[in-house]
Amino acid sequence: MAQIIGITISLICIVLIGATYIVYPAIRYARLDKRKQIEKNKGFTPLVAVIFAAYNERDVITSKIKSIVESNYAAEKIQIWIGSDLSDDGTDEIIQELQQSHHNINLVRVEERTGKSGIMNILVEQADADIIIATDANIIFTPSTIDELVHSFTDNRIGAVAGALQYHGQYKNNTAIAESDYLKMENMIRLSESQHFGFCLGMEGGLYAIRKHLWSVIPPATFMEDFFQTMKLLEKQYQIVFNPNAVGLEEVSTSLSEEFKRKIRIALGNFQNLKRFRGELIKNFWPIGYTFLFHKILRWITPHILIVLILSLLLNPITRLLGIAALVFCLLQFLLVKRKIHGRVAYFCAMNLAMLIGHFKYLRGVKSSVWQPTKRNQ
Repeated sequence: MAQIIGITISLICIVLIGATYIVYPAIRYARLDKRKQIEKNKGFTPLVAVIFAAYNERDVITSKIKSIVESNYAAEKIQIWIGSDLSDDGTDEIIQELQQSHHNINLVRVEERTGKSGIMNILVEQADADIIIATDANIIFTPSTIDELVHSFTDNRIGAVAGALQYHGQYKNNTAIAESDYLKMENMIRLSESQHFGFCLGMEGGLYAIRKHLWSVIPPATFMEDFFQTMKLLEKQYQIVFNPNAVGLEEVSTSLSEEFKRKIRIALGNFQNLKRFRGELIKNFWPIGYTFLFHKILRWITPHILIVLILSLLLNPITRLLGIAALVFCLLQFLLVKRKIHGRVAYFCAMNLAMLIGHFKYLRGVKSSVWQPTKRNQ
């Protein structure tokens, strides 16, 4: 009887992992209408505030601002609000120099490290615009990025528009390739969700537009503020449109160690939001809870499921050898990661370990959301 229970637990674990990484993406791909055009309201031309936090972004800040001011959107209707989180590498001085020729640039410097969430709250409060475009310092706009975001507000039921991040540049590193593949899958899933449910889960913090009056003040020490805004909009029953043509360009990280640290921060924020919005997910299981479960939660707890799977295999005499093989295989992947010899499987193992560490950090308590920029092309 115990052996049957052990095999059943193992099969359940395999089904759950397959559901989130294979079945749900396959369903979303099958439901995707590739011929459907994004609806646009070109007569909607409100005042727009592009806001982002910056901490020691000297290497990218000029390109970032240049990409905004060279937008096809009317220059007189664009404000740029930058919150410097005590940058000390010359970022502020570069911004101040650019202010001499671009009078729509506003620099806000806080008096102590605040973190992205706190900075964004400050900038939204000060910006005098109908639409807030939230982004990151390293995300480069195309000439049509702002147009695509703003013109997607086709009616008052749409509370926000999510943009699509794309990696650019040359990358042949395994980490970069794995990250790029993952991002492409995410963009496909978001577009399918947007077409089918009227919302995508969730918006990328690097690029999304939201009506200012719908911005929810982000609680202190919150990571993944983009997902926080997503859930607050869904609570208010607003739609979130995903526009794949609203593109933000980002250099992919070629360093697995940098991605590992970034995934820990993401995991920490994920579990913050899971606790914060668990009631909404239960109350509105279809379709919000359903998409949250299969698109997000099962991924977040995949490392926990893997641990249960390996233990169930090890404790069952029938499957013990298989369990030992699985454990050795995982340990081998971590060894390859440490020696910087890895592929997609090792990447998958490393990112799930990062997710597990992020959960432990969350359980220990979060006192601050200050961050270090992810280093690219390492």
